[in-house]
Amino acid sequence: MKKHFSRLFLLVGLQIFLSIGLLAQNHAEDESIYLQLNKSVFELGEDLWFSATVLNAQSLLPSNIGISLFVELRSKAENQIVFKEIFEISNGFTEGHIFLADTLKQGEYSLFAFTRSSVSDVVKNTKSILLKARITPSILVDVDFDNAFMRDQNILSPNIKVVRKSGELVTNAKVNAEVWSENKRLARVKTTTDGSGITKPVFNKLKTFENLTLKVDVASNSGEEQFELPVTLPSNEQRIQFNLMPEGGSLVEGISTQIAFKAVHKNGSPINIDSAVVMDEGGKVVTSFKSRHNGMGSFYFLPLPSKYYSVSIISPKIDSVFSFPKVFDAGFVLNVSRQTENDILFAIKKSEGFDGDSLTFSIEQRGQLFYEYKIIMSRDGVPLKVPTMGLPRGIIKASLSNSVGQKLAERLVFVNNQERLNITYELNKTNYTTKERVDLKLKVTDDRGEQVLTSIGMSVVDEVFKSVFDEDNIVSYFYLSNEIRGRVHNPKGYFSGEIKTDSENLDLLMLTQGWRSYRWPRMTSEGLSDSDLKVSVKINPNTVAKKVLKVLDKQKIQVVSMFGASTLSTDKNGELMLTDSMLYWSKGAKIFFKTDQLEGALLDFHTPFDVTSTWDWSKLDQQKRIFASNKNWNILPQIDNDVRRLDDFVVESNQDEYGLARGNARNIIKGTNHDYVCMFDILNCKNHSSGRKPRDGERIMINGVLKTYVAPKEANTTSYFNGYYEVPEVYEPDYDKVPEDRVFTDYRNSLIWRPSILTNENGEAEVSFFTSDIRSIFNVHIDAYGGNGQMGAIKFDIKVLK
Repeated sequence: MKKHFSRLFLLVGLQIFLSIGLLAQNHAEDESIYLQLNKSVFELGEDLWFSATVLNAQSLLPSNIGISLFVELRSKAENQIVFKEIFEISNGFTEGHIFLADTLKQGEYSLFAFTRSSVSDVVKNTKSILLKARITPSILVDVDFDNAFMRDQNILSPNIKVVRKSGELVTNAKVNAEVWSENKRLARVKTTTDGSGITKPVFNKLKTFENLTLKVDVASNSGEEQFELPVTLPSNEQRIQFNLMPEGGSLVEGISTQIAFKAVHKNGSPINIDSAVVMDEGGKVVTSFKSRHNGMGSFYFLPLPSKYYSVSIISPKIDSVFSFPKVFDAGFVLNVSRQTENDILFAIKKSEGFDGDSLTFSIEQRGQLFYEYKIIMSRDGVPLKVPTMGLPRGIIKASLSNSVGQKLAERLVFVNNQERLNITYELNKTNYTTKERVDLKLKVTDDRGEQVLTSIGMSVVDEVFKSVFDEDNIVSYFYLSNEIRGRVHNPKGYFSGEIKTDSENLDLLMLTQGWRSYRWPRMTSEGLSDSDLKVSVKINPNTVAKKVLKVLDKQKIQVVSMFGASTLSTDKNGELMLTDSMLYWSKGAKIFFKTDQLEGALLDFHTPFDVTSTWDWSKLDQQKRIFASNKNWNILPQIDNDVRRLDDFVVESNQDEYGLARGNARNIIKGTNHDYVCMFDILNCKNHSSGRKPRDGERIMINGVLKTYVAPKEANTTSYFNGYYEVPEVYEPDYDKVPEDRVFTDYRNSLIWRPSILTNENGEAEVSFFTSDIRSIFNVHIDAYGGNGQMGAIKFDIKVLK
């Protein structure tokens, strides 16, 4: 198994030196977690690989608070946890693996990871995945919503056409069609396609027509498939959410202020405003404006006394008239008048005759106070120049408060976005053939062009498996998405490398979505205590006679691990804590527990998973699903290949011969089953003398037949708890070393997953791997974390043409 200890030398002594004094707030124990996956769309029976970067939420340096990462995989359909294990964190990093058994249902899942110091009121540390029976469906659907919407009768009746990939109509197919709103099913109709392969289910008495999703399950002699499409309503009316947000928080009569705006569809996707006007109460146009990025924009406005204003959107045509923010007759205004690479010029103004001359201006970032000035207001206002060279990269909050601490104005600004890791790459060829070696050279430098020791996470995946989610990379997650509330549309787009454009777009986001919503101070989830976050084993009082309930403390519990046996005592609550070291020393194995003093007593285990299991799906901040422009959003681009997967089939089989436990601790825990699976998923292959351990429930070749492997029974019936989850090696063929393996067909759609590539002292790394038999375009995703605490990300393609 790959070790993380090689990263230690990168991180020892890592510090940020600031040229200004810090007044730290009490948040030093908070942690932020970024998950990188090998891909986000999977077929049943595949392996999910992930890595986790665990940083101190203030400094964004690797955290050393704890070594336990709790990971769970939750299905959206049932809102159930289908996988939960504890992984070891080594100096802020860890790697993980989940086998997505074919017993799981198709649909959307959420991978959620947390530590005892990262569970907060806003759960950001999740990754969404889509699990499908097959990535290339055997049958397709085309759904037409034209003329399907009848508002007066509250009826939805889409036209659903079912065809084979060849274009042949599928008749007499059984169709289960459902209309969903968020996580709630509103209606269901079961029907059958006619001789033209068409069916028109009718959904009556729908109470809402916003944010609807049509789910279609089709069963025919060509196979079974599931589809999910957004309901597009044929209506001439545009219904949007439109908000105006004055810079600093308030409009004051007689003071010119920048007003930002944001327009989104009801489903949350941005809508660009091509033309809009501000009118006074008499209908006179005062000014006009339009969007600049993702439905956002801004304009300057001077509110006059005794005037009332409104907004009318001309293009696209919106019938609604939007109200204007309240205009105060007296107060303060906080504006950013200029921002350069080295400083920010703030302008603080007050209205005439307004009392209050003694103010405090402060700059905070991630809960730390960096600057604090006492201000005596003048008639013409006060300009303040804040140097940014000593500030870490990210969002800062500028605040203006009065003598009693009351906040008068706030402004968010993104600073030092030029401080980043720059990743360049060089391929040994422009295009590749199947089963050909790829040699890739990577180089990482900082914004000054100096080489940086860096830890790189890299995946190379067939673009057919391109993500259907609006995802973060390591940069957009830590510096943006994790810091403001709500889902940011295309977060990676704010870090394109075009400094001027990125700066302008980020400032619009700070003025709109970040407006008065900054996440600090972070709040612990309501009702969550230290007791909820422990790992322990406890005597179940319901299995103990009432007369001994009072003496559950100091009860002896036998603990057996790979390294021997011991007897430990419970506390006054009849509970025994499982420490991180106990989980560490039992990594990849089990810890067994038994009590002999209380006859018939059972043991219960408690973990933080007990808390999260009660959460509903909405508790997790899910990545937004991206629906493609065509109606069949989930029919991903197809590549013609010489290789084809066999139709799935399962032959149930039981293994007859397993090793017997001999009674010692190691055999009790690990057993003596010596089965292995070679690189071509053949059980106990005669051509390969070793391989990975087989997984219970997976389909592998057994005696020349594809069968379901059944793991041996546990050798011990005593209560047990898993130590840290052991991550297997990722299989990568080497056709140079073993050329005879070229005769086997290589179906890998994920060519490489290496979550911990380390650059040398020159910031360079060389990576080699082989293509498979799949001819396609493969997407390369790289996340990088440097020894200087900076981060970077890059995406490019590799072409396998023949």
